[in-house]
Amino acid sequence: MYLFVDDAKMCCHIKNVADKDKLQTGIANFVDWTSKWQVSLNINKCKIFSVHHRRYYDMGVARNYVMNNILLEEVKEIKDLGIFYDSLLVFHQHICEKINKAYMMLGIIKRNFTHISRKCLIILYKSLVRSHLEYANSIWYPKRKMDVDKS
Repeated sequence: MYLFVDDAKMCCHIKNVADKDKLQTGIANFVDWTSKWQVSLNINKCKIFSVHHRRYYDMGVARNYVMNNILLEEVKEIKDLGIFYDSLLVFHQHICEKINKAYMMLGIIKRNFTHISRKCLIILYKSLVRSHLEYANSIWYPKRKMDVDKS
């Protein structure tokens, strides 16, 4: 279990039905803990997200998990701490969003700061444009040529 402020993530490597059952037991234990300590859960925000290699995705193990007798929704993409994750860890949506945000900031600089010095332009670029492109790049660092060649 990973905790961050008001967010919790439960992770498990699912290789067989026993691993799936272990995760379901962990979910039930977490629900019991929250009720014991009177921590409220928004079950509508609870989702199932699987990271997998395409050829190993369907192993015949159903991915149905229940929390408080409510079936949890399985999603193909999830946003966590400003990063869009997809089930194959390709980060296509994240990269597209960051590039669009950087172009938007570059447009704001071009429209509003027409007669500024080179030094001021570099400061604006580094703080408003490059910061978006470099956010969490150690996680999504573009490995594919098509991710870099967005012209």
